Amino acid sequence: MCKLHHAMPKSLQDVRNAPDTLSATPRKKFCLGSNPRDDKLLAPTVLPCPSTAPQSPAPLRKKLWELNPYYHCSVIGTCLTLAELRQLQRRLGGAGQIPTSDYDLHRVFVVAARDATPASRLIHKHLDRKYKLAIQQIGKAQSAEAFATCWDVALNSGDIAGAYWALITQSTVPNSVLDRVYGEVHMLSHLSGASIRVDLQELNRLRRRCPELETQLADAKVTARRRLAEQEDAITALNKRLARALDAESRLQVAEARLAVLEGQPLAARLRAEVEELSKRIDAERECAERAEAAADHWKRQATRSIDQNQWLAQQLAESRQERDMLEITLERLLAPPPCADVVDADAAVDAACADLVGRCVLYVGGRQGLCAHFRELVERRNGRFIHHDGGREDARAQLWDVVRQADAVLCPLDCVSHDAVYRIKRFCERHTKPLVLLPRASLAAFNRGLNAVAS
Repeated sequence: MCKLHHAMPKSLQDVRNAPDTLSATPRKKFCLGSNPRDDKLLAPTVLPCPSTAPQSPAPLRKKLWELNPYYHCSVIGTCLTLAELRQLQRRLGGAGQIPTSDYDLHRVFVVAARDATPASRLIHKHLDRKYKLAIQQIGKAQSAEAFATCWDVALNSGDIAGAYWALITQSTVPNSVLDRVYGEVHMLSHLSGASIRVDLQELNRLRRRCPELETQLADAKVTARRRLAEQEDAITALNKRLARALDAESRLQVAEARLAVLEGQPLAARLRAEVEELSKRIDAERECAERAEAAADHWKRQATRSIDQNQWLAQQLAESRQERDMLEITLERLLAPPPCADVVDADAAVDAACADLVGRCVLYVGGRQGLCAHFRELVERRNGRFIHHDGGREDARAQLWDVVRQADAVLCPLDCVSHDAVYRIKRFCERHTKPLVLLPRASLAAFNRGLNAVAS
């Protein structure tokens, strides 16, 4: 584009006034390479072939193909994006043969814009529709100052594409304004290219710098986390110290208030107040001590009763276990199958294993009526005689003396008999020297143990 710019005459009016001279002068085609192979991209397979159109009188606005060819490159490059160029190419029917590079696409449309082809007409229509607002605004200008002002506004706002298209297609724009507009657009393209190169260099430098910065950032994050943890620990410690300081300050304020009160009183009054306070404290402590001693005595008694109860329970447990063992032994002896089929021999073996009562009469006073049948069976198996008296609940008390006289030994459970019956039996047995066995409870095991004691 620079070469074309230097090749342009200083005044675009000279170009307009000497069309025959320019057309007769041999020159290179705009935006084409010197290699004849570049003309292949301009074949009808990519864009439709130029077609001749009848000349019409010059309108108020110029068409794209009516512009000086020097404008075509800047218009295609500035006013249209690559995406729009590819979309226009697809609309023209060359979607399967779109140039692969952006430069080839740009060059094809620059060449197509020279003549009134369907491609140039489509481009012109697209640009008029795209920059309709800018065309209307610039169409209102009538002088060179107004055109220059519109261009300055567009240049300051950064929206130069619409203003550029509207100015170069407006037939009333002076050549001086067109020269300025074209030059500034031309230089902006150079500045843009230079800035892009600088940006690419800076981007490459930043890409090389990025891993190092990421490493530094990771290290900084680790350091920041460590420092944050240290700061949190320090804040926690300071909060604890602050809480202790506030507590000490509150106690100090109380002590200072008390000291002020004491200092405001006379010495004797202060001493009496202290004595009264100490006396009250002593009385309170004495009451606390008395209550503590009473509680200690109470708990000592409770402990003593608990110890006695535990001892009694342990004794009862031992006796229960002993009775259970004796009962199991007795039941095993009584219920064990005989070594032979003869029942008489089995009964003789059981009787031989148990202590023999030698025909003595055993009296059982009190107890439970349901167990008397089992007691009778045990006594009879031991070669004895069993009699029972309930201790006066249903049987008459007067009969107790008669049954006691018949008995050779008396068994009495202490948990299931009246106190009067026990007292009478003890007195009678002592008077007549008859054996008396007091059982701890009315159970089969206790009765069996009493029989053993009588038989022995």
